[in-house]
Amino acid sequence: ADRLIASMLTAGLDRNASAWAGVVDEGSLGWALLALGTPTNITAVDSGALGDFYGNDNSEKAHKSALLLAGLAGLGRVDREVANTFAGQLGIDLNRQTRWTRLIDQAADTNNQALVVLLAGVGMQGDGWDKMTSVHLYHIVSALNRVGLSAEARMIAAEAVARG
Repeated sequence: ADRLIASMLTAGLDRNASAWAGVVDEGSLGWALLALGTPTNITAVDSGALGDFYGNDNSEKAHKSALLLAGLAGLGRVDREVANTFAGQLGIDLNRQTRWTRLIDQAADTNNQALVVLLAGVGMQGDGWDKMTSVHLYHIVSALNRVGLSAEARMIAAEAVARG
């Protein structure tokens, strides 16, 4: 089911993929992709579900778990307290600021869609998804979502977790 869901999201069939919500196990990769990729938050994202995903995460240094948290937080699909607690467990700080994070956040604050897209592209530079940091993903997803590019934000977040 995980590969099928990933393929459906890649093909832009996000609404069709949401039909699998009742089939996938909470904490599985398919569940994570649906939690990120569907147009509405159809799955409950709480500390238990994040913990289940983390328990199943065999990526280096739980990279997929960090990307999942970043994507969910960027989309506003996880409670801030739960996000902060889980970030602490993962040893990441999504609120860390750099010059680039300040620029993309300012572009989103002024609803400058073109600049957000350009800065998102800059933030995604690397030779693989394993190079994507949770901080960059959080700011990319959040900024895209805030300027009305939620579908793009969701697909980038889902792709990062699928390939991270």
